[in-house]
Amino acid sequence: MVKRVFVPAAIALAAAACQTQQNQPQPDVWSANYNVPFDVMVACLAAPPTGAFQVYAPAYPEAGMARIVFIPANTPQARSEYVVLRMVGGVSQVSWKRFGSIRGLDWLDGEARKRANACGGT
Repeated sequence: MVKRVFVPAAIALAAAACQTQQNQPQPDVWSANYNVPFDVMVACLAAPPTGAFQVYAPAYPEAGMARIVFIPANTPQARSEYVVLRMVGGVSQVSWKRFGSIRGLDWLDGEARKRANACGGT
């Protein structure tokens, strides 16, 4: 009787743990503040990129926050995005996030940082 209850319960707990891990927010790969107004930074990061990258129109999940997907055109499964926050005094905070378990994308993190630095004037 105990085995009949324990095995399904263990399976349900394992499935719930996997679901919870997938829904947790991903940590930032990097984050930086730029002395550029929010709207200007969002427009710059959302502008069509040169090279082999794609960018999508910004999403605004809440006031003062924009999410901008930036991915390599030949690796669309490398889901990644900028998160831009409006800070005090015309400052924008830009965070870079990657999702999933694809390894070896340090070069993508570097390209994203170069793009943000160019938009931030640094």
